[in-house]
Amino acid sequence: MEHRSAFLSFTACLLLSCAAPAPAPIDTTITPDPAIARIDSFMQRSMRNGFNGSLLVMRDGKAVIDKGYGLRDREKQLPNTPATVHAIGSITKQFTAACVMKLQEMGKLNVHDPMSKYVSGVPKDKAAITLHQLLTHSAGFPDAIGDDYAPIGRENFLELAMSTPLKFAPGSGYNYSNVGYSILGAIVEMVSGQSYERFLHDQLLKPAGVEHTGYLIPDWSHADLAIGYEKDSERWGTMLDHPWADDGPYWHLRCNGGILSTTHDMADWVEALHTHKVLDSATVASMFMPYVQEGEGAGSHYGYGWAIFNTPRGTRLITHNGGNGIQFADVLWYADEGVTIVLMSNASLRGMQDMAWEVGHMIFDPHYEPRMVQPAKSLAGLPAGAAGDRLKSLLAIISSGGDDAALKSWLQKNLGPGFLKDQPMERHLSAFKQAHKDIGAHHIERIEQLGPEEYALHLRSDHDKSLFRVMVQLRPSDALIGGLGVEKEE
Repeated sequence: MEHRSAFLSFTACLLLSCAAPAPAPIDTTITPDPAIARIDSFMQRSMRNGFNGSLLVMRDGKAVIDKGYGLRDREKQLPNTPATVHAIGSITKQFTAACVMKLQEMGKLNVHDPMSKYVSGVPKDKAAITLHQLLTHSAGFPDAIGDDYAPIGRENFLELAMSTPLKFAPGSGYNYSNVGYSILGAIVEMVSGQSYERFLHDQLLKPAGVEHTGYLIPDWSHADLAIGYEKDSERWGTMLDHPWADDGPYWHLRCNGGILSTTHDMADWVEALHTHKVLDSATVASMFMPYVQEGEGAGSHYGYGWAIFNTPRGTRLITHNGGNGIQFADVLWYADEGVTIVLMSNASLRGMQDMAWEVGHMIFDPHYEPRMVQPAKSLAGLPAGAAGDRLKSLLAIISSGGDDAALKSWLQKNLGPGFLKDQPMERHLSAFKQAHKDIGAHHIERIEQLGPEEYALHLRSDHDKSLFRVMVQLRPSDALIGGLGVEKEE
């Protein structure tokens, strides 16, 4: 799963840090229809660079762009269309939040209740955590406590979550957490007496007229499911091709991600919220309150399942994205300006997390020149000059590790000031130690250049032959490391 304030992760855990903040909306007035031709041209060029997906742009209740780009199935040469069903990843969270709020409207719970009212065996350090804190990622739970597809049931998941150390005292910070939303989904089930998907479908999706969204209740056998493809074009398949329980994902993924949907369904859902079709006005307003800042200097706050930005125009942008590194989706709702943008993709491509934002820029600024997504370029070896020297030094420290003093000195010399200050030194040290533990001595399988100062280093660990991808963002002025992440590839 993905969210705008996240970047990458160490294996299945947390990143070293530091995605660039979301692009700020531009302070201009909405343009006439010529913007639409520019947006379609941008999407066509992006398709030639490797984008595959669907885009819907709604303005004042009307679809002004509603198209598919590229292929949903490369082997069968089937195109993406407006009806293509994509995975929406962490956008699932706002559905879970809506379920909680529906139960509150029904008088069955309150967001200020402690989760211990509904979950048994809550230890002392977690006893005061409220549903509100789970909804706003301020409870202190980590991002994840297991692989998305690891078979685990609800009760075992809750036991594991309750035994997991918190990252901070509840209510004292922000940490984007899939764990917290799976706990909320478990509470939805226990309070409603129904499965999560059944309650979501019957109480919210069906009344909203949203028919092609869910885990398994929709009849996917006749739907246009998008096939996911990795960066090397290897076929990943659909969510349904990976290990799930009989009634949907296992609990490391359930209720925080994994839902399938279409661009039209997501736009219809936003409209249902906007018109209070399934939740009353007070409930919807509470979902979109900017409760907790998404990290220092993030420029956004988290509500209940949505991120909220203030535009320079004095209006609200309500948004969320989601992805698994292969499939990606983004919803941008300019709530006070009558514009909704829904973009979904079925192929991993550098820069696709910015594409909906680029479309938003073009909607509101007739002179804006969008930044194009670019395909990765394979390199024969490390680049020349300062960039190559920095990457060589990074690979050496991953291989050799070192004591705290030596590692701290290396970090201070090689990380950019913003990255270095983004989190405490202890977390940087812990992350690099984990990278050394996971990878250690290694050899380079291949190197990709993702942009002018961005690289992907694919490393094969010598001790267990595991393959890792190290993503590095260098500052253009001095080649200091401005962003870094590691993930296991197989």
